[in-house]
Amino acid sequence: MVKETIIISSVAAELEALRAAAEREVGREMRLPSDFEYLMKAIEQKTGEYISTNTLKRLWGYLEGYTTSRRFTLNVIARYVGYRSWDDYCLHLNTTAASQIFDTQVVDCEALEVGTQLVLKWHPGREVRLKYNGDNMFTVIASHKAKLAVGDTFKCQAIIPGEPLVVSSLMHQGLGHPVNYICGKQGGVECVILS
Repeated sequence: MVKETIIISSVAAELEALRAAAEREVGREMRLPSDFEYLMKAIEQKTGEYISTNTLKRLWGYLEGYTTSRRFTLNVIARYVGYRSWDDYCLHLNTTAASQIFDTQVVDCEALEVGTQLVLKWHPGREVRLKYNGDNMFTVIASHKAKLAVGDTFKCQAIIPGEPLVVSSLMHQGLGHPVNYICGKQGGVECVILS
């Protein structure tokens, strides 16, 4: 029997939505090995089908270096969140509106006071502490497991908790020119304003 694989990068948006739906269904974010164990058991209990914790970790990007996934895995997770199959889930996504109204509190960066510090967190276990410089500019003052490094500066107009964060004019060590960067592609970012 041929095991059909899907190149993850070609379905990145659909896969991100499926992961978010599974996290909502199980009632927790996938951050720790115990979260994946919990999800594995919940999937097996609801669908009667087994997916290993390592397979789930690969699909969530917790284990790096994997670029494909078996269709079987995507089908089981789609069934777990209430659809007949991966294809049925993707069809649902493509027929729903591309726009979305949300009631999440938006952080309007321009309204922050100069010197305000924020902490941003995103999957898997990334965390940065920022200082607001004014004019929508930030400096990274602490970094844990993130590509953003202490001393990096960037521009950001708004932070929407639970959504990916796109920054512009990022100046990063070793780069001779500003670049754009996205944080929290898997599940968005959390934001805490400290002062």
